[in-house]
Amino acid sequence: MKKKKLYNDLKAYLRGELLRCRAALNIPQEEMAHRLLMSTRAYSALESGKSCCSLITAFLFFSRCCLDQAAFLDGILRILEPSE
Repeated sequence: MKKKKLYNDLKAYLRGELLRCRAALNIPQEEMAHRLLMSTRAYSALESGKSCCSLITAFLFFSRCCLDQAAFLDGILRILEPSE
């Protein structure tokens, strides 16, 4: 798998998880940004797909916001599995 495709797949997956989680928690972007220790503007860029979260932000999401940690990790592992 090429690194660029892997990057784009992980970026899309993380974006989707952020959107699903925020909707499930029924919180505004400002609250989600606060939980992830970032500005609302930076968080908005994640949701819109303009940027990708850092490893630190991904870990903060996992520990502070993620509703199903096992499913979240399974999703990442599926993306990382080598394709044949």
